[in-house]
Amino acid sequence: MFKMQIISSCTILSLFVLNMLCTGNGKEDWNITFNPPEITAVPGLCALISCTFTYPEEAKPIDNVQWIVCTNGQCKKDRRIFKGKVITQNKIKLEEKKTETERIKMLEPDLTKNNCSIIMKDITAEDENEYAFRVEGQLKHKSTYKPTVKIIIQDEPIMDIPPLSEGVEASLTCSAPFPCPETPPEITWWIKTRGEHITNLKDVNITLITSRSLYLSTLHLTPTSKLHNATVGCDVSYGNKTISASRTLEVTYVQTLRILGDDKVMEGDTLRLNCTVESHPPSSDPVWSFNGTADKIRNHTSAENLMITNVRKEHAGIYVCEMTYMNETLNASITINVIRENLLGKDDLLNSSKKCKEAFQMQVDIRMIIGFLFGISVSAVIFSVVLCCHESWQSRDETQVVATNTDTEVILEVFYDQQGHQKK
Repeated sequence: MFKMQIISSCTILSLFVLNMLCTGNGKEDWNITFNPPEITAVPGLCALISCTFTYPEEAKPIDNVQWIVCTNGQCKKDRRIFKGKVITQNKIKLEEKKTETERIKMLEPDLTKNNCSIIMKDITAEDENEYAFRVEGQLKHKSTYKPTVKIIIQDEPIMDIPPLSEGVEASLTCSAPFPCPETPPEITWWIKTRGEHITNLKDVNITLITSRSLYLSTLHLTPTSKLHNATVGCDVSYGNKTISASRTLEVTYVQTLRILGDDKVMEGDTLRLNCTVESHPPSSDPVWSFNGTADKIRNHTSAENLMITNVRKEHAGIYVCEMTYMNETLNASITINVIRENLLGKDDLLNSSKKCKEAFQMQVDIRMIIGFLFGISVSAVIFSVVLCCHESWQSRDETQVVATNTDTEVILEVFYDQQGHQKK
């Protein structure tokens, strides 16, 4: 066992020594590391490319460093966008003042610190490329590093919306690039409902995660049916620069199935029923049944409507509407009562009503005649009584006048007839 450990240790040591011999006795070789290997930049802002590099001792001192645009893995010196001449103490001095190098700056001009990070200002859509870093040292010790960094242009935030269901809390995210440390972004959320009402959402429902290259804002939302087809958006502000994104919400929901229509119908009229339910996604077409069977009313249904003309007594009963929503069965029912107007038909009822009106009118006329005749009779009676009394008064044969003779104290009674002549 001990011998085996000795053999293993010797083997490992031999491999380590061999590796040092193959790599230049353990000295640093050409190597570069980008962190991150992709940079997301916003037009009009800046982009930070962070990197570190190493080079062999034989290449010292470094003469110049360059940044080159690469296409399909080909990095040619004629597409150079930056060149810095190394002066004393490994300090870099820009060599070409009138080129694009004016908008590119190395963060660390001392190459002994092995920092090759740069900031590119005033990013445009044309800057979406791969870039390589090149070092030219003494004699033939020159190298364009094979690993490259990529700049991606993003002119709006990226929104991620999971499937939404009514009453179930969901998390919506809005990510914005953070390419330039000088201008950290600020993210705000808003919602515009179907009634065109815009609501700015409060920070209480929002969490923010930041990193060197990304801002991620999460909106915690419990959707309702009112938010279906609403618009949700996030605005990202970088100082005076703002980028925005918006999406239409799709909320899965279903409301109560309803049957619309009157539950009382006159015999001979038309029965109209409507089966409706609001849902997303839409429910299936309805299936109607009457008193437990669909055969009797199959010819009276179309889509969500049921219509029966010339309703009769046998159409009274229970009508059921049934729909399917995402493997869930929905149903509603209504009890229809058929009301009979009369044993007679409508025409007979109208005729009877007309006859009643005529009879009533006739009764009114007879009463008026009887009243008129009764008035005449009473007037005649009264007139006869008055006339009789008058004649009775005039037919009195005698009118008594008493005269007193003061001389003889004899009372004389004189009688007159009807014409006023004195009777003897």
